[in-house]
Amino acid sequence: MASHLSSFYDCPPKIRLVHQEEDEHIELFLRQHWITNISWLATAFLGILLPILLISLKSFIQSVVSFSIPIDLYLAGIILWYMFILAYIIESFLHWYFNIYIVTNRHLVDINFWNLLYRDITEVRIADVESARTHIRGVLGPLFNYGDVVIETAAERQNIQFFKVPNPDIVAERVQDLQENTIGTGGNE
Repeated sequence: MASHLSSFYDCPPKIRLVHQEEDEHIELFLRQHWITNISWLATAFLGILLPILLISLKSFIQSVVSFSIPIDLYLAGIILWYMFILAYIIESFLHWYFNIYIVTNRHLVDINFWNLLYRDITEVRIADVESARTHIRGVLGPLFNYGDVVIETAAERQNIQFFKVPNPDIVAERVQDLQENTIGTGGNE
């Protein structure tokens, strides 16, 4: 059984699209690789530690500065800081969790979650796919086997990209196989 936080689902049985056709089934359900969360998690961790560091340096700061900050103002600042850090953590997690890429036997769907108030969805027919290629960059990409999949289409819409997905070679190969099967069956939808 796969975790709800997984980045790579192959033929997930219980996931459906809102506008999914009767004979359409999901081949791949993808998110960015989990390792891409390390940067915002490290930033949040440092943000959590910053007030603790400032509290430990409070006596030093008061000896350098001629005035002291009232404890109520100090406490209010710490509470606001932690609220900001919590909002940052929630927004970063939601951005990772709801930015999803779906490959079905008929369509490619790219759902971009920008924030709680805005998202955009791009959908391309498999029959319009011309090629799929991968870009694996940096040190972590090859080490953790993640990268970008760029899918070029014949449609008027621009190319579709799956950013920092796990197993990009498998994803590109699956898209190419589906595209070839669609051409082989006459591209019937």
